[in-house]
Order: sequence, then structure tokens, then C-alpha cells
Amino acid sequence: MSTANKKIELPSVLSFERKLEVSDGLMSSGNWNDIKKPKEWQPIPITKRKNRSTQSAYGIDDDKKSQPNPVASDSDDANLPMDKDTLRLSFTLRLIGNLGKPFACNRPDFEEVLIEKVRDFKKNGSGLETLALRYAHNIANGRYLWRNRVCAEEIRIMVYLHGKETPLEFNARDYSLNDFSINESDVNLNVLKNHMLAGINGSENSFVFLRIEAYAKLGNGQHVFPSQEMNMNAKGKELFKLDNCAAIHNVKIGNAIRTIDNWYHPDAKFPIAAEPYGSVTQIGQAFREKSPIDLYSLILSWLGGNDIGEQANYVVANLIRGGLFQGEGKDKKKGKDKNDKE
Repeated sequence: MSTANKKIELPSVLSFERKLEVSDGLMSSGNWNDIKKPKEWQPIPITKRKNRSTQSAYGIDDDKKSQPNPVASDSDDANLPMDKDTLRLSFTLRLIGNLGKPFACNRPDFEEVLIEKVRDFKKNGSGLETLALRYAHNIANGRYLWRNRVCAEEIRIMVYLHGKETPLEFNARDYSLNDFSINESDVNLNVLKNHMLAGINGSENSFVFLRIEAYAKLGNGQHVFPSQEMNMNAKGKELFKLDNCAAIHNVKIGNAIRTIDNWYHPDAKFPIAAEPYGSVTQIGQAFREKSPIDLYSLILSWLGGNDIGEQANYVVANLIRGGLFQGEGKDKKKGKDKNDKE
């Protein structure tokens, strides 16, 4: 179906399933020389620290500046034992097919054009391979270790493919966090890329399953950094745990794997996670906050028959991300969508 000069409207009901389903990541301790000895690794517990700390916030009253800070007096903490020097983060990843098909959409014309566009994207050019390579790259470089990656003496990534006993091994330091072109010919990276491509390019009900173990040599007794729970009303820091084992949220791991968008600016210095407005909360900036480079403007332009170039990679990366992407129906103020019947 030709979409040239066709007026496309964003549905008031539009959602997509995630195509990268990530588990939570469990943190365990061991020694670097025992990487291939699974029985030597033990869960890292969350411990409580009851410290007396000083006030440091800007603008507090003078009479409070010499008083202890209650906010930091009762917080969670996590460390390697004193006889262990390495952190292991373990998680799984399932890559799901049927890309481009909305989970919910109340405009059949929009859905038809979108499915056709994604089908053409998958057939023509190397767009989907580009996405799969970047996802694989972020697995190989250990980006999902976040703060645990900083100043690690060594980082090794082991990726177990479904049905294979011998893992793919990566030295994370060999894979840049900012440049996806450096290792394009790397053999193990391309094996991983092809498995990921098979997953996201698969048909309905097909998937590819991976198990990932990341090892970071930090030093005996060193701090490790699980996810911190969003705990707005509590005074102390609360860390994420599963069965008293320190852990990293699946969303945080998924965000790292999806950090592939450097199409937001021709001179982009670093990639950001594929998000509708390119939001990076750590620095309080949205790199795609306005038309014509936000997700919604690009979708409507693409489906309207315009050539959006490499931005199509970004659009499809958001479909892989999944989420609610609907617009506003004309009757929304009345509490119903214009396509709903009485």
C-alpha cells in the first residue's frame, strides 16, 4: 500500500510488547581465578549501616549544620567479602519476534501501514542488523554493570547461547561504550549479533534465549552497587534484593542494552537509550524533546511516506523497547475516544 502524501494520525490506543525481555540481575561474590568454578560463588547479602553523618545539603539553617544527618544514618549497603575480589552479575535475556505488530491499536489503517513499513525495513538495507549489532555490543562491553564497571581491574563477559555448553567470551574493555563501529568484524560479537537478530526478526511465538554472566574484578572487600529502590518517603537508602541477595533491576539492565541511539544529533558524542523523547534523567536532559526528531513526529513522517533515513533505526528501536505510544483522540476531553461507539 502506497503511503505517499497520505495523512496518518496517531491512534488514541497504541501499545507494543517489549522484544527484549530481561530478568533481574543477581549479584554474587568470588575470586577472579574461580570464574569457571560455579560452586565457589556465593550471593551478596544486603547489610545495614547505622552511621553518624554530617549535614551537607545547601541552604540548611546554621543551627542544624553541626547536627548529625538523619537521612544518611540508616542505609542499606553491599560489599564483597574480605576474601573475595570479584563481582558476578547473572541475568537472562529473551528476544521475542513478531516485530512491528502492535499489542493494541484502535486504528486499523495505522496498523496496516506500520506493519508494512517495518516489513520493508527488515527486508531492505541493514537496519535490523545494525540494531542487533548494537545490542550485542552493549552485552559485550558490560554497560549494564553501571557503577560496578568503573575502575574494575578486569571485566569478562560470558554469554551462554541456548543449547550450547561453551559460552562466548568477551573482554569488556575491548568494546567501546561510545563507538559501535570499532568491533564490527569481531567473530564472537557477530555470532552474538546473529543470535539476537534471529530473535527480533523472528515470527510470532518465536524467541531466542541467552544467559549472561558478567565478572568485574574490584578488589577484596570492595563496595558493589545494586539498584536503589525508589523510596520517596524513607530517610535511609534502600537497595534492591531478591531473597536477601543484592540485585540490579531488570529495567536498569534493559536500559543499558538499549543505549544505542546516537542518531539524535549528527555530532553525538555518546549514545543514549532509545526513548520517545531521548530522556536521560541522570543529567536532566531530553535530547529529542521537540519535532522533528521526537518519536511521534518521526513515526508520522515515516508512515506518511517520507524518507527519514537512519532515524528509521531509532523508530524501530522504540518498537523493540515497547510501551504505550498513543496520541490524543479528539473526544478525549469528553472521556472517550473518537473511534469508540456509544
